[in-house]
This record gives sequence, C-alpha cells and structure tokens, in this order.
Amino acid sequence: MPIQSNKYPLNSEEDLLVIHSDNKPLSPEDVDDLEGPIDEEEPLELPDVFKTVDVLKKQGLELLGDRESCSGGIFGPIFKLKVKDIESGEEFFLLERTFTDVKDIERRFCILETGGLPGKPDSEPSYEIINKTDNHKNKLVIDYLYNEEHALRDLQGIKGIPKFFGAVYDDLKGSILMEYIDGPDLSMVLMQNKSERPNLDILATLEKVKSVYTAAAEKGFINNSPVGGTVMLDDKYDPYLADWYLYSQGRIDADGPVRDKYLQGLKDIEDLKKSLASL
Repeated sequence: MPIQSNKYPLNSEEDLLVIHSDNKPLSPEDVDDLEGPIDEEEPLELPDVFKTVDVLKKQGLELLGDRESCSGGIFGPIFKLKVKDIESGEEFFLLERTFTDVKDIERRFCILETGGLPGKPDSEPSYEIINKTDNHKNKLVIDYLYNEEHALRDLQGIKGIPKFFGAVYDDLKGSILMEYIDGPDLSMVLMQNKSERPNLDILATLEKVKSVYTAAAEKGFINNSPVGGTVMLDDKYDPYLADWYLYSQGRIDADGPVRDKYLQGLKDIEDLKKSLASL
C-alpha cells in the first residue's frame, strides 16, 4: 500500500497526518464533530441517495425505486437496492451498508487515544493526530468505510467475498455497495436447533469459512473476527465474509503479530467446530 506523509495543521497544538495517499484531510471541524459531544436528539443522517446513484452509474447500473430497509447494522441502517444493468437490462439486488455519524458506535470514524505511546490498533488507521511539541502521536483515526472499501476491492475474485460495487463518500457519512446474499446470517443459523436446518452440514460450512478466511489472509487481509462478524449464507449454504471494516494487514508467511492474528482466527474457527461437533 502506498504511504505518503501529508501533514496539515489542525490547531495550535496538533497536526493531522494523512497516512494513505487517497484519503483527503479532515478539517478541524470534522475532528471536533468526531470527538463529540453527540446530540442524541439529532435526526439520523444518511448518505445522500443521489451520491449513491452517481456511484452506481459509474458501475453501469441504474437504481430502480427507493432504498428498501433491510436491517440495522452496527454503523447504521442497511438497505436492499434494486438495480438494472444499463447495457444488458438485467435486474438484480445490491446491499447498501451505511456508515452514519450520529452515535458513537455508528460512526464512519473511530478515534483512539494513544497517550503518546507507540502502538497499532487492530485495524489500519487512516490518520494520525500528532502533538506539535514532541512530535508524538496523540491519537489514531480509523476510517471504517475506507477500510471496508479497500479490503473488498482488493479481495475480489475470491469465492466467499461479496462482489463490490463501489463506495459512497458523503463528508463524515458514507456507504458500501456490495452483492446481496439472499440467505441467513451464520450467527442466526447457529442459534437454531439441528431439526430447523436439516439440509445444512454446519461443520462443512465452517470449513468453507476457513477457506475464505485463509484465501483473504494470503492476499494480506486478516479478518479480525472470521466467525464473530457477519457471515452470510446463500441458498446452497456457501458462506460469504461480509465484515471487512476491521482487519490486520500484512504477510502471514513470517513470524510476527500479523501471523499470530491469522493463527488466532484459525483457532477460533476450529474451536467453534469442536464445540458444535460435541452437541
């Protein structure tokens, strides 16, 4: 990943360092908004649907009708979109996962206090906020939307990774457009009795989850929660790893924290298989 050191004055005491060359600087007002306080009475602000339409047009797609509410996500509402391929006329559905800026857990960004100490979070930061006096990092800023876009874009072609149709950026809000998997979430299936899922070999499904997880890790993206995050199942019970806002990035063929993270993910999958096999 290209790294470019772009430093911008944030206030009298701090500078903003833009780590990724394709990220735009945050303004002092943006950072203030991210740090709060939050107005709980503020209405939910969604990414502008016209920005979604523009991204779809770049993919050769036309939005048909309105957003259809699908479910609530950790970052904001999730919508089902009916679209048409402008060239072929084919109609199908996409999923739009929004990243809003209303409540702390629903934000597109996360600011981590570092206390001036070196360290790295469990996901790739996009910005650093640096103390001008001693040049130490005061805070790391993670852009969840950027992370998910970056991972999905680079992992296309792996069976079990949803097809990616673009990202919408609308100031501090945004959304991810991805393939709509018409099936249940693995976490919901695991809550069912065996009699409620007679055609599902759950151990075989988890082995497929491990294959997707490993294939992504071999391309440098280690999913932080391969069985704890969103894993969608299609009508054949094939799994799709849909959560990519948190990951560690690096090589797994050398000793170090990245490989340790990868091995922990494998262990989590195997532990779940063992617990289910004993039921």
